[in-house]
Amino acid sequence: MSHWLRRLTRRFRAFGHREILDRELADEVRLHIQLEAEDLMRTRGLAPEEARRQALIRFGGVDRFTEAHHDARGVRWLEELLQDFRYAVRGLLHSPGFSISAVSILALGIGASTAVFSAVNTVLLDPNYDHLVRIYQQNSPTNLWTLSTVDFRAIEAQQRSFSAVGALRSGEVALSAGGEPRRAQSGWATAGFFRALGVGPVLGRGIEPSDEIVGAPPVAVIGYRFAVQAFGDDTNAVGRSITIDGVVHVVIGVLPADINELAGRGAQIWPALQLRRPERRGPFGLLVIGRLAQNATVESAKQDLAGLSERIFPEWAASFQDRSARLTPYALRTAVLGASGQMLGLFSAAVALVLLIAVANVASLMLVRVTGRGREIALRTVLGATRGRLLRLLVTESLTLAAVGALAGIAVGSLALRALVAIGPHLPRLNEARLDGRAVAFAAGLALLAGLVMGAYPVMFLLRRDLAPRLREGERTVGAGRRTQLIRGGFVVAEFALSLPLLAGAGLLLNSFLRLSRVDPGFDFRPILTVRVSLPSTRYPGDSAISEY
Repeated sequence: MSHWLRRLTRRFRAFGHREILDRELADEVRLHIQLEAEDLMRTRGLAPEEARRQALIRFGGVDRFTEAHHDARGVRWLEELLQDFRYAVRGLLHSPGFSISAVSILALGIGASTAVFSAVNTVLLDPNYDHLVRIYQQNSPTNLWTLSTVDFRAIEAQQRSFSAVGALRSGEVALSAGGEPRRAQSGWATAGFFRALGVGPVLGRGIEPSDEIVGAPPVAVIGYRFAVQAFGDDTNAVGRSITIDGVVHVVIGVLPADINELAGRGAQIWPALQLRRPERRGPFGLLVIGRLAQNATVESAKQDLAGLSERIFPEWAASFQDRSARLTPYALRTAVLGASGQMLGLFSAAVALVLLIAVANVASLMLVRVTGRGREIALRTVLGATRGRLLRLLVTESLTLAAVGALAGIAVGSLALRALVAIGPHLPRLNEARLDGRAVAFAAGLALLAGLVMGAYPVMFLLRRDLAPRLREGERTVGAGRRTQLIRGGFVVAEFALSLPLLAGAGLLLNSFLRLSRVDPGFDFRPILTVRVSLPSTRYPGDSAISEY
């Protein structure tokens, strides 16, 4: 292994110093020929020009030794690849109309695909959802609801399927952090909720079981954005006080900047949830999350919770008489996304069709370009270029074009992703989507695939055995063959086939939108306004106090 690494290092060092090595070789050859010519002039009395000619004949040709020297370095393939790349760049610069058209088409296709991949990677492929479940009460295939304090405490004490389990109660609160009071989303959470999700603060500490005890000092974990807005800097937030529904809470931690929601629930503040001892089975309203233990599955957890439901039912039957209800776990990804996952999947399929149309368009342009270069390719073959060498040249050109399209596509994808986040459908964690390294790698993979597809016709062209006669046929007849016409027609058919479902789907969506916009609500809604008022429960604890307000 070390010997192989040393050889590889020497070869790349030779490639990096190839100009110096070529210059040294040229000096050595020139010195050798000069010495040989001087010897001929001295021994045979030849004139300088004749002596140099005889010395060159005896040497046997400079090019032969130069080529042998290049082969001895072991990096000829890299040098030829660099030559092919330079030639491809010059060819693209000499055809600006073709280059701009092809790059623009590829940029749109790759950019749209990269933006959608970033959204899918963040929303659907998020590894944080693995091994996480949400637990419901369920009494029919379609009737699911949240849990009560009785259910949650029973799961905490008796379950055998989860390594961590936690509860959350979310809602709007009146929030004040030294300035004007305002409404804010809040998530009252237990310590197990953060442990189950594998999330912890970057500053301070998280919620601990001691914070959940009724009567413990009120504490809260806050989001990064809220910390910056309220205190100017996240480092100044820990230890500060905020007022939530009239109760002063101490900030004990700040979440990472990229966390804006947990388990599909967005919130700016996360106070510790203090659950009082229940007097009846209800009320229900807790979102309960569990992380599956190492050897547990959703099915084993379902059986475990079903048995737990049967055990706790007799104890609270007086306040909850639905014997058929069972505590049931569902994969958190399914619970959070719902039908949104299918919608994003359909959107991804539509963008994939757009990418295929783009590749077909550019492949059609490449077809016209390559058939116009048939005489050049045939001439290179007659002059001694091997099919493998020509194949590498043409594939390098298509890959270079695809790489330029990918670079432009990354810029387009960044803009498209911003537009998708701003005006797209509301999906959990979509606002966290970014063009990260995986998105760039995805764009590079698309460019490689597109380059190979676009270079497919040059490969077919080179596999023909009648390249030399095409020199006599003339350049105009090269692209007029039946096979070329069939391939060109195939590209056109493929573009129509890919465009048809996109047009049909767009038409159906537009028709649905028009129908919905024409639905008569049964009253004139234009002069009607609605106002929502939410009051702090500490100052207005009951219906009578709210009515008086």
